[in-house]
Amino acid sequence: MIRRTLFTGLLVILLLASCSHTVNVALRPDFNNLYTENELSKVQPSMKFGEGAFTDKRADASKLATFKQGIHTYNLYGERPEDEALFEGLDALMTSSGHEWVGKETGDVKINIQLLSFQASRNAGFVKVGATSSIQIKLDFIDAQTDEMLYSQVYNGTDERDQALVGLMGMVKESIDASIIDCIQGVGDDADLARALKK
Repeated sequence: MIRRTLFTGLLVILLLASCSHTVNVALRPDFNNLYTENELSKVQPSMKFGEGAFTDKRADASKLATFKQGIHTYNLYGERPEDEALFEGLDALMTSSGHEWVGKETGDVKINIQLLSFQASRNAGFVKVGATSSIQIKLDFIDAQTDEMLYSQVYNGTDERDQALVGLMGMVKESIDASIIDCIQGVGDDADLARALKK
């Protein structure tokens, strides 16, 4: 009886373990998809933007995201830190908008990032499989010379897609990249940010 109970317990543990999956996400969005006719491109003269501090405010910062599909749990991990992808996006945005990105060097404005949330999921249907993702960040734009707060705003990026029949995990990865691009594009489209930088 004890042997049977022990065997059953081990079987349950193995079953639960087999339902948990690790997924590596490259986190390399193609920021060439950003459009350059945005509010930031109207800020003249051009400015120098630099990389400020990064803070991860999520309850669980050990992974990129987690989602369940049926009895399966998928744990998503970025192949590089989230801040690298986000600062890379800001670099691409500022450069394509006619400004200069100076990295961690002192420029006119430094940008601090707070990562507030990151979510992704895959949903299976009878005919189609869908993937969704979302990201939320808070950006603080700070005068690099005086440390004065020039502007602060929360930005959201989302993506939703579906395809017929089989949807592989690559679909979720593509959705994550798209939500990051959407979030960064939202920074460029922020008319209130443009006005604050013109002052």
